[in-house]
Amino acid sequence: MKITIEITDSAEIEKAMTLLESLRIDAIDVLVPPATPTITKGDKQLNPIELFGIWKDKPRKLEDIR
Repeated sequence: MKITIEITDSAEIEKAMTLLESLRIDAIDVLVPPATPTITKGDKQLNPIELFGIWKDKPRKLEDIR
């Protein structure tokens, strides 16, 4: 049997581990999820409208882009 308990606070982890050890459970695996990635916001000063029509004089095929 497998039971998943999601805990976010380290104090709660200690309490849960104490409880599980008191129940004399043999196999306890603790999995720590990876840290959430850092998200960097883009440069809002760039104007995407300036990119419109950059290939109008030189049309591209899909194979050329790849």
